[in-house]
Amino acid sequence: MERSWVLFATPLRGLRRSILWWCIGIAALIAVTVAVWPAFRGSSGISEAIDQLPAGVIQALGLQDFGTPAGFLRGNLYELFVPLLLACATVAFVNGQTAGEEANGRLELFLAQPVSRAALFLGRALAAAVALALTVATVLVVQVAANRAFGLTIEMSRLLTTIALCGLLAALHGALAYAVAGARARPPLVLAVGIGVAVLGYVIAALFPLSDVLEPWQSVSPWEWAFGGDPLVNGAEAWRYLALLLPTIGLVLLGTILVTRRDVAAAA
Repeated sequence: MERSWVLFATPLRGLRRSILWWCIGIAALIAVTVAVWPAFRGSSGISEAIDQLPAGVIQALGLQDFGTPAGFLRGNLYELFVPLLLACATVAFVNGQTAGEEANGRLELFLAQPVSRAALFLGRALAAAVALALTVATVLVVQVAANRAFGLTIEMSRLLTTIALCGLLAALHGALAYAVAGARARPPLVLAVGIGVAVLGYVIAALFPLSDVLEPWQSVSPWEWAFGGDPLVNGAEAWRYLALLLPTIGLVLLGTILVTRRDVAAAA
Protein backbone atom coordinates (compact mmCIF):
# COMPACT_ATOMS: atom_id res chain seq x y z
CA MET A 1 0.00 0.00 0.00
CA GLU A 2 2.82 2.41 0.88
CA ARG A 3 4.57 1.67 -2.41
CA SER A 4 1.37 2.34 -4.35
CA TRP A 5 0.91 5.62 -2.53
CA VAL A 6 4.44 6.73 -3.47
CA LEU A 7 3.81 5.91 -7.13
CA PHE A 8 0.83 8.29 -7.03
CA ALA A 9 1.94 10.96 -4.55
CA THR A 10 5.37 11.60 -6.08
CA PRO A 11 4.12 12.65 -9.54
CA LEU A 12 1.26 14.60 -7.94
CA ARG A 13 3.78 16.60 -5.93
CA GLY A 14 5.70 17.18 -9.14
CA LEU A 15 2.56 18.66 -10.70
CA ARG A 16 1.65 21.06 -7.91
CA ARG A 17 3.21 24.16 -9.52
CA SER A 18 1.71 23.34 -12.90
CA ILE A 19 -1.69 22.86 -11.29
CA LEU A 20 -1.38 26.19 -9.50
CA TRP A 21 -0.46 28.18 -12.60
CA TRP A 22 -3.04 26.55 -14.82
CA CYS A 23 -5.71 27.21 -12.19
CA ILE A 24 -4.64 30.84 -11.84
CA GLY A 25 -4.64 31.39 -15.59
CA ILE A 26 -8.03 29.80 -16.26
CA ALA A 27 -9.56 31.44 -13.18
CA ALA A 28 -8.35 34.85 -14.34
CA LEU A 29 -9.85 34.27 -17.79
CA ILE A 30 -13.23 33.35 -16.31
CA ALA A 31 -13.28 36.22 -13.83
CA VAL A 32 -12.30 38.87 -16.39
CA THR A 33 -14.78 37.53 -18.93
CA VAL A 34 -17.74 37.45 -16.55
CA ALA A 35 -16.79 40.91 -15.28
CA VAL A 36 -17.92 42.40 -18.61
CA TRP A 37 -21.32 40.68 -18.48
CA PRO A 38 -23.08 43.77 -17.05
CA ALA A 39 -22.15 45.64 -20.25
CA PHE A 40 -23.85 42.97 -22.35
CA ARG A 41 -26.87 42.43 -20.13
CA GLY A 42 -29.88 44.11 -21.68
CA SER A 43 -27.83 45.49 -24.58
CA SER A 44 -29.92 44.81 -27.66
CA GLY A 45 -27.43 46.55 -29.97
CA ILE A 46 -24.73 43.93 -29.53
CA SER A 47 -27.18 41.08 -30.05
CA GLU A 48 -28.58 42.75 -33.15
CA ALA A 49 -25.07 43.25 -34.56
CA ILE A 50 -24.23 39.57 -34.04
CA ASP A 51 -27.53 38.56 -35.63
CA GLN A 52 -26.40 40.27 -38.83
CA LEU A 53 -23.62 37.71 -39.26
CA PRO A 54 -24.26 34.67 -41.47
CA ALA A 55 -26.06 31.90 -39.60
CA GLY A 56 -23.21 29.46 -40.21
CA VAL A 57 -20.66 31.83 -38.69
CA ILE A 58 -22.85 32.40 -35.63
CA GLN A 59 -23.18 28.64 -35.18
CA ALA A 60 -19.47 28.00 -35.72
CA LEU A 61 -18.43 30.59 -33.13
CA GLY A 62 -21.13 29.67 -30.62
CA LEU A 63 -22.65 33.15 -30.70
CA GLN A 64 -26.31 32.11 -30.66
CA ASP A 65 -28.37 34.16 -28.17
CA PHE A 66 -25.23 36.05 -27.17
CA GLY A 67 -27.19 38.49 -25.03
CA THR A 68 -28.44 35.72 -22.73
CA PRO A 69 -26.37 34.28 -19.85
CA ALA A 70 -26.03 30.89 -21.57
CA GLY A 71 -25.13 32.45 -24.91
CA PHE A 72 -22.63 34.81 -23.29
CA LEU A 73 -20.85 32.00 -21.45
CA ARG A 74 -20.92 29.73 -24.49
CA GLY A 75 -19.52 32.29 -26.90
CA ASN A 76 -16.87 33.69 -24.58
CA LEU A 77 -15.76 30.67 -22.58
CA TYR A 78 -17.27 27.25 -23.17
CA GLU A 79 -17.39 27.07 -26.95
CA LEU A 80 -13.58 27.06 -27.18
CA PHE A 81 -11.38 28.60 -24.51
CA VAL A 82 -12.17 26.66 -21.33
CA PRO A 83 -12.35 23.18 -22.92
CA LEU A 84 -9.22 23.83 -25.01
CA LEU A 85 -7.24 25.14 -22.04
CA LEU A 86 -8.30 22.19 -19.90
CA ALA A 87 -7.27 19.79 -22.68
CA CYS A 88 -3.87 21.51 -23.05
CA ALA A 89 -3.36 21.44 -19.29
CA THR A 90 -4.16 17.73 -19.08
CA VAL A 91 -1.87 16.86 -21.98
CA ALA A 92 0.88 18.87 -20.29
CA PHE A 93 0.27 17.09 -16.95
CA VAL A 94 0.48 13.68 -18.61
CA ASN A 95 3.46 14.54 -20.79
CA GLY A 96 5.48 15.99 -17.95
CA GLN A 97 5.05 12.95 -15.72
CA THR A 98 5.42 10.22 -18.37
CA ALA A 99 7.37 10.98 -21.54
CA GLY A 100 9.10 14.00 -20.01
CA GLU A 101 10.29 12.13 -16.95
CA GLU A 102 11.32 9.12 -18.99
CA ALA A 103 13.23 11.16 -21.58
CA ASN A 104 15.17 12.81 -18.76
CA GLY A 105 15.99 9.46 -17.20
CA ARG A 106 14.17 10.16 -13.96
CA LEU A 107 12.14 6.95 -14.01
CA GLU A 108 15.17 4.73 -13.50
CA LEU A 109 15.13 5.17 -9.73
CA PHE A 110 11.52 3.96 -9.55
CA LEU A 111 12.11 1.05 -11.91
CA ALA A 112 15.06 -0.07 -9.80
CA GLN A 113 12.48 -0.81 -7.09
CA PRO A 114 10.21 -3.89 -7.11
CA VAL A 115 7.44 -2.16 -9.07
CA SER A 116 6.07 -2.88 -12.51
CA ARG A 117 6.14 -0.43 -15.39
CA ALA A 118 2.37 -0.70 -15.58
CA ALA A 119 1.97 0.35 -11.94
CA LEU A 120 4.46 3.17 -12.39
CA PHE A 121 2.66 4.65 -15.38
CA LEU A 122 -0.81 4.10 -13.96
CA GLY A 123 0.23 6.00 -10.84
CA ARG A 124 1.20 8.91 -13.06
CA ALA A 125 -2.03 8.69 -15.01
CA LEU A 126 -3.95 8.85 -11.74
CA ALA A 127 -1.90 11.87 -10.62
CA ALA A 128 -2.72 13.65 -13.88
CA ALA A 129 -6.40 12.77 -13.41
CA VAL A 130 -6.38 14.30 -9.92
CA ALA A 131 -4.60 17.37 -11.29
CA LEU A 132 -7.34 17.71 -13.90
CA ALA A 133 -10.05 17.25 -11.26
CA LEU A 134 -8.54 20.03 -9.14
CA THR A 135 -8.39 22.33 -12.17
CA VAL A 136 -12.00 21.56 -13.12
CA ALA A 137 -13.08 22.18 -9.52
CA THR A 138 -11.34 25.56 -9.69
CA VAL A 139 -13.24 26.37 -12.88
CA LEU A 140 -16.54 25.59 -11.18
CA VAL A 141 -15.79 27.54 -8.00
CA VAL A 142 -14.52 30.61 -9.86
CA GLN A 143 -17.40 30.51 -12.35
CA VAL A 144 -20.03 30.35 -9.61
CA ALA A 145 -18.32 33.11 -7.62
CA ALA A 146 -17.97 35.34 -10.69
CA ASN A 147 -21.60 34.75 -11.65
CA ARG A 148 -22.77 35.90 -8.24
CA ALA A 149 -20.41 38.86 -8.14
CA PHE A 150 -21.49 40.22 -11.52
CA GLY A 151 -25.13 39.21 -11.58
CA LEU A 152 -24.99 36.50 -14.23
CA THR A 153 -27.82 34.08 -13.53
CA ILE A 154 -27.81 30.60 -15.07
CA GLU A 155 -29.21 27.28 -13.93
CA MET A 156 -26.64 25.47 -11.81
CA SER A 157 -27.37 22.04 -13.30
CA ARG A 158 -26.60 23.34 -16.80
CA LEU A 159 -23.35 24.88 -15.61
CA LEU A 160 -22.31 21.68 -13.82
CA THR A 161 -23.11 19.63 -16.91
CA THR A 162 -21.06 21.88 -19.19
CA ILE A 163 -18.03 21.99 -16.92
CA ALA A 164 -18.19 18.21 -16.39
CA LEU A 165 -18.20 17.69 -20.17
CA CYS A 166 -15.23 20.06 -20.48
CA GLY A 167 -13.39 17.90 -17.92
CA LEU A 168 -14.24 14.65 -19.70
CA LEU A 169 -13.16 16.10 -23.05
CA ALA A 170 -9.86 17.13 -21.48
CA ALA A 171 -9.46 13.67 -19.94
CA LEU A 172 -9.93 12.08 -23.36
CA HIS A 173 -7.09 14.12 -24.86
CA GLY A 174 -4.95 13.46 -21.81
CA ALA A 175 -5.57 9.74 -22.26
CA LEU A 176 -4.54 10.04 -25.90
CA ALA A 177 -1.31 11.70 -24.78
CA TYR A 178 -0.81 8.88 -22.27
CA ALA A 179 -1.22 6.27 -25.00
CA VAL A 180 1.36 8.03 -27.17
CA ALA A 181 3.74 8.27 -24.21
CA GLY A 182 3.21 4.57 -23.61
CA ALA A 183 4.35 3.87 -27.15
CA ARG A 184 7.19 6.38 -27.46
CA ALA A 185 8.99 8.49 -24.83
CA ARG A 186 9.14 11.62 -26.99
CA PRO A 187 7.70 14.68 -25.21
CA PRO A 188 7.32 16.82 -28.37
CA LEU A 189 5.41 14.01 -30.06
CA VAL A 190 3.10 13.57 -27.05
CA LEU A 191 2.35 17.29 -26.93
CA ALA A 192 1.86 17.55 -30.69
CA VAL A 193 -0.57 14.63 -30.85
CA GLY A 194 -2.53 15.52 -27.70
CA ILE A 195 -2.94 19.23 -28.40
CA GLY A 196 -3.09 18.82 -32.18
CA VAL A 197 -6.01 16.39 -31.97
CA ALA A 198 -7.80 18.76 -29.57
CA VAL A 199 -7.47 21.66 -32.01
CA LEU A 200 -8.44 19.47 -34.95
CA GLY A 201 -11.52 18.27 -33.10
CA TYR A 202 -12.63 21.85 -32.52
CA VAL A 203 -12.08 22.76 -36.18
CA ILE A 204 -14.15 19.77 -37.29
CA ALA A 205 -17.00 20.55 -34.91
CA ALA A 206 -17.01 24.30 -35.67
CA LEU A 207 -16.28 24.51 -39.39
CA PHE A 208 -17.43 21.27 -41.01
CA PRO A 209 -21.12 22.25 -40.62
CA LEU A 210 -20.41 25.19 -42.96
CA SER A 211 -19.85 22.75 -45.83
CA ASP A 212 -22.53 20.46 -47.21
CA VAL A 213 -19.80 17.99 -48.15
CA LEU A 214 -18.05 17.98 -44.77
CA GLU A 215 -21.05 18.34 -42.47
CA PRO A 216 -21.73 14.58 -42.14
CA TRP A 217 -18.20 14.16 -40.72
CA GLN A 218 -18.85 16.58 -37.88
CA SER A 219 -19.91 13.68 -35.68
CA VAL A 220 -16.38 12.23 -35.58
CA SER A 221 -15.25 15.10 -33.35
CA PRO A 222 -15.21 14.61 -29.56
CA TRP A 223 -16.17 18.28 -29.30
CA GLU A 224 -19.43 17.43 -31.03
CA TRP A 225 -19.98 14.52 -28.63
CA ALA A 226 -19.51 16.87 -25.69
CA PHE A 227 -21.18 20.11 -26.77
CA GLY A 228 -23.33 19.26 -29.78
CA GLY A 229 -26.47 19.35 -27.67
CA ASP A 230 -25.72 22.85 -26.27
CA PRO A 231 -25.45 21.73 -22.61
CA LEU A 232 -25.62 25.28 -21.23
CA VAL A 233 -29.19 25.42 -22.55
CA ASN A 234 -30.41 21.84 -22.85
CA GLY A 235 -28.28 19.78 -20.49
CA ALA A 236 -26.72 16.61 -21.86
CA GLU A 237 -27.85 13.09 -22.64
CA ALA A 238 -26.15 10.20 -20.82
CA TRP A 239 -24.55 8.91 -24.01
CA ARG A 240 -22.39 12.04 -24.26
CA TYR A 241 -20.66 11.22 -20.98
CA LEU A 242 -20.11 7.62 -22.06
CA ALA A 243 -18.85 8.66 -25.50
CA LEU A 244 -16.05 10.59 -23.78
CA LEU A 245 -15.41 8.30 -20.81
CA LEU A 246 -15.17 4.92 -22.56
CA PRO A 247 -12.47 5.92 -25.10
CA THR A 248 -10.58 7.58 -22.25
CA ILE A 249 -10.46 4.31 -20.32
CA GLY A 250 -9.53 2.41 -23.47
CA LEU A 251 -6.65 4.76 -24.27
CA VAL A 252 -5.28 4.49 -20.73
CA LEU A 253 -5.36 0.70 -20.96
CA LEU A 254 -3.68 0.86 -24.36
CA GLY A 255 -0.92 3.13 -23.11
CA THR A 256 -0.32 0.87 -20.12
CA ILE A 257 -0.05 -2.20 -22.33
CA LEU A 258 2.29 -0.46 -24.77
CA VAL A 259 4.72 0.70 -22.08
CA THR A 260 5.07 -2.87 -20.79
CA ARG A 261 6.08 -4.05 -24.28
CA ARG A 262 9.02 -1.74 -24.86
CA ASP A 263 12.19 -0.71 -23.11
CA VAL A 264 12.00 2.33 -20.86
CA ALA A 265 14.52 5.00 -21.90
CA ALA A 266 17.57 5.37 -19.68
CA ALA A 267 19.33 8.61 -18.83
CA ALA A 268 21.53 9.88 -21.64
